[in-house]
Amino acid sequence: MTDGAIQRFAGAGGARIYQIPVRAFPSMSAHTYVVIDGGYAALIDTGSGVAESNTDLDSGMAAIRDQYGEQVSWEMLSRIIITHGHIDHCGGLGHVRARSAAPAAAHRLDLAAVRDHAAFMAAHLEATASFLRWTGVAEGQIGQLGRLFGAVGQIAPGGEVATLIDDGDLLDGRFAVIHTPGHCAGMVCLRMGDVLFCADHLLATTNPRLTPAHLEPHNGLGLYLASLDRVAAEPGIRLGLAGHEAPIGDIYARIDAIRESHMGRLAQIHEACRAPRTILDLAAQIYPEMRHPSQLLLALQAVAARVEYLEQRGALAASDTGAMTRYRAA
Repeated sequence: MTDGAIQRFAGAGGARIYQIPVRAFPSMSAHTYVVIDGGYAALIDTGSGVAESNTDLDSGMAAIRDQYGEQVSWEMLSRIIITHGHIDHCGGLGHVRARSAAPAAAHRLDLAAVRDHAAFMAAHLEATASFLRWTGVAEGQIGQLGRLFGAVGQIAPGGEVATLIDDGDLLDGRFAVIHTPGHCAGMVCLRMGDVLFCADHLLATTNPRLTPAHLEPHNGLGLYLASLDRVAAEPGIRLGLAGHEAPIGDIYARIDAIRESHMGRLAQIHEACRAPRTILDLAAQIYPEMRHPSQLLLALQAVAARVEYLEQRGALAASDTGAMTRYRAA
């Protein structure tokens, strides 16, 4: 198991919620959740599918039974729910599917990623190369960074999805589905009474990673901010249970803080573009500590999402110089 212990939370109408931390990757833990409500049991997210993640998930299921006395097993699961098609949340579906016949549910926009993440990533290699050229990455580095971007998708077998969910659905009469794109095209938050399973849409201390629509359609800062507004309009949420980090006691204050942080970064980028800058230039200026290739990818995505947002609203103007795009404050 990970160092983090299983946590139990009270849900609406006597439902019990168990948070199982899993080692999604060597430097990243993620949360899966088991919700037990009478004779109904749902698993929300499945970890990454790497060996350590699968071991933690198996151990967590056993601990819920052995330490808490719950009558739960893989065979007794009623439902598997995938909050979004990122590998640390959906990659373990094949592992779970080998143990449970419970039907899986996911948003239609993430169906391809959940079914076969490797094929999904392979299909996006050219889009990734185009994205890297747009940001100003030298041609010689594009292949290296592109391979890094796609390598993580090779680890998981994926699995079939029986139920496609969308905004406004009430899944299994228990989970109100809120479609919240921005971080991931098919991202959904699930409301159960006064508890919100907010996946990676809201995190307690970190701003969720964003990608521009230039790289991933149905993503981008504009959609993300609109999704924040969508959740903020939901009254009476007592607790947010996220895909990483700690539980969120006040999601409304957290939404305000995330929005304020983005506004600050937008102002910083706009100021930096008094002289023409590539997205790579801006990433090096704003995130000088993020030099490792995997960190650089994240920095480029974050800056690109904000540059795209400012350009769409007329605050930045693009000028092409050969194959390189620079931006200047309009």
